[in-house]
Amino acid sequence: MIIRRYLLRELASPFAVVCGSLLLVFTGYSSARFLGEAASGTLPGSVALLLVGLKLFVSLDAIVPMALLLSVALGLGRLQRDHETIALAASGLGERWLFGAVLWLAIPVALVVALASLAMRPQVYQTLYRLQAGADSRFELKRLPPMRFYADFAGEVVMFSEAADGDERLQVFTHADGGGQSDSVVFAQRVRQVTDASGQQVLEFQDGHYYQLDSASGDTMGSDVVISYRTLALRLKDEQTSVRKRRKATGTRELASSESLEDLAELQWRIAAPFSTLLLGLLGLPISRMPPRRSRSGNLAVGLLGCMVYYNLLVLFVDWVEDGKLAPWPGVLLLPLLGFALLAVLMWLPRLRRRRP
Repeated sequence: MIIRRYLLRELASPFAVVCGSLLLVFTGYSSARFLGEAASGTLPGSVALLLVGLKLFVSLDAIVPMALLLSVALGLGRLQRDHETIALAASGLGERWLFGAVLWLAIPVALVVALASLAMRPQVYQTLYRLQAGADSRFELKRLPPMRFYADFAGEVVMFSEAADGDERLQVFTHADGGGQSDSVVFAQRVRQVTDASGQQVLEFQDGHYYQLDSASGDTMGSDVVISYRTLALRLKDEQTSVRKRRKATGTRELASSESLEDLAELQWRIAAPFSTLLLGLLGLPISRMPPRRSRSGNLAVGLLGCMVYYNLLVLFVDWVEDGKLAPWPGVLLLPLLGFALLAVLMWLPRLRRRRP
């Protein structure tokens, strides 16, 4: 049908522009860390670019639904402004027909998001974690810039040096997170990286102090330990680093067979992604309603605010499921269900108003 193709073109054009703009903004935001590491020499440039691309891919389940809502609000808002919706209604193509036309775009997009979220998301995270672990295992002290903090991707080790002397670093502070146990802080006048007889990389801390900070409290009060040393050796991990299991990198089938609330919350997040795409795309229809010859900036503001509220609530529902504060089922999926109920109310409001005497 010519009119349907015309409407799909009016929706697809802003969708491509908005989606590209949001991807560009997110790329600039997410690449700040990785490209900064590459610029300082602590991360290879090729690995940094690949990490940026992987981070961008896993963000599509939030960016694409937001772009779909804004594109529907913009496209139909232009039709409202130019009286084209009035002409369509006079031809017998009212809001119900517009609803079906939006579905022609929203359903294929939701299917693509479902494929990315349920099938490709864990594989991408596995690659992401493997690259991060490999980058951490290839630590080279000579690439550590003075007067800047260095942290590994897991956030377990933070290092800072005040000056450099060739390949060595001077006045070095190092903090190691004990993961709820005792933390360690090492101060050294000089640090160098050497290779021992077995070929393993070793960091040699010279002339400093070692602090072991006990985090115990209550009836089992711990005690801190301070040790002064002339030489302290720290063996670095081998380059073949094993990637520990994480929920985001776990396959969907394995999550479905797990009894853990954390795994259930991750599974429901993946399932909710295509439904969120469909919901937000259809919500663009009531948001697009506006008086003729009015600016469309109000539609964009309402759409952006709605997306922010929705995804903040989605994250909150995930936390509630993980903490046991929300019933496991429907759990996170309760939010899309409430969203569809709100959509039904918004779609019926104009009819109820027209029926009033």
